[in-house]
Amino acid sequence: MKKIGILSVILMLLAVGVSAETTVDTTWAGSGNFNTHFVAGDDATADFSTGGSVISGEWHATDSDNNPYNYGVDSVEAKVKASVENGFMEYNFDRTDSKSSYGDAGQNSYTFIGSSGTGDLAWRSTSNYASLKSSNYGWQANGQIQATGNQEIIHTFGTATEWAGMHVVADATTYISDMSEGSNSGGYVFGKGLGCYTNAEVDIVGSGTFDLDAYADNSIVTDTGITTDGYLNIHSVFGSGFHYNNFALEGS
Repeated sequence: MKKIGILSVILMLLAVGVSAETTVDTTWAGSGNFNTHFVAGDDATADFSTGGSVISGEWHATDSDNNPYNYGVDSVEAKVKASVENGFMEYNFDRTDSKSSYGDAGQNSYTFIGSSGTGDLAWRSTSNYASLKSSNYGWQANGQIQATGNQEIIHTFGTATEWAGMHVVADATTYISDMSEGSNSGGYVFGKGLGCYTNAEVDIVGSGTFDLDAYADNSIVTDTGITTDGYLNIHSVFGSGFHYNNFALEGS
């Protein structure tokens, strides 16, 4: 792919003793590459990068520098809405600190979209002393992950030891709604929870493969009636389309 022009933003924000919220708001539109890197002290990092023949979007990140309950961990938020043609997008949020009584840090939210056609992503993550959460309620209700053309989509959420994710490889039109996911000391939820209504649906028109994978130390329970220990894989090879009306699950 020929890249025309380069847009680059590297944002490294470190607390230096004075309590003050730090917020970054940026937009981009054009062609070529764009990337942003947000460091909220030792509490969290958030990254987004994209490249393509046409790219556009908005990025918002905040380190509240609020240290709730004097636990030594600030509240952090990152959110993005972005589109690309003939290219890719990659989002990554790492929670890097926690209050130990709420469990270890190490949670991660990750999304990759690569396509010869179009890609669209709307995602929001927040972290604090207790958990990492990705709730799109009030940010974008449906279709947080979309693509057309020859495509690969990877979306995962994980704790330090447990995880769940989806993988699509297809020549298709793909529309994925994922309202919420999050973690706590007892495990994680994927496609559900956090006080939001469940909206966890996959619609694909075209041909390709779909995988839903999950691992938990003790058990995995899906909203569609599967209970298993250890590892879960749901795999489909399709010629004209695929529909999954509720992929929500929880692991513990």
